[in-house]
Amino acid sequence: MMFLLRKSLGLMCLTAMVLFATGLAMTASAGPSKEREAKQSMTGVWVSNPPASWVVRYEDGTLAGSTLMRWELEEDENGLISGFNIWHSPLPEVGVPQVGAYCMVGARNGSNVVISEAGLFSENGPLLPTFEFECKRAGRNKARCLGNGFSSQPPVALTGNMRRLRKADPDFEAAGIVIDEVRDFCTNGLP
Repeated sequence: MMFLLRKSLGLMCLTAMVLFATGLAMTASAGPSKEREAKQSMTGVWVSNPPASWVVRYEDGTLAGSTLMRWELEEDENGLISGFNIWHSPLPEVGVPQVGAYCMVGARNGSNVVISEAGLFSENGPLLPTFEFECKRAGRNKARCLGNGFSSQPPVALTGNMRRLRKADPDFEAAGIVIDEVRDFCTNGLP
């Protein structure tokens, strides 16, 4: 009787160990959890905090400054990103602040993000790609971004920290650029 009891306990322990190992293997092969993916998502409103620094090289010299950016991004289940950027850059040397609005598209792979943007208002027509950002997530609501311009403009580079807002201002406007109009254009295209 004692022999049978020991044998039954041994089989139960062996079965429990096999089930536990199978559960661990299934969990490991399942990939990142949906909760973890949601935390890494770029969906939301992001602002440069502090203002991002930039430098541009012209034929007659270099100009440097800072810019405030507001990104409104939506990421789908495949890690593809769409949205827009409204920026404002004070230029005391010129005397006129520069503002702009850009449609954005990108993709995320883990904590790495690449986003390109195209201006709504351009001499050559709207939506010609002009700039690209490479961002590395630094927590749930922070990203460190480097940006560079395409060959359609003088050499330009940007570096900055982006922070996701918990609560975004729905009526945001920058020097005559109305957020609803930018959102509609970048979502639905030309009328």
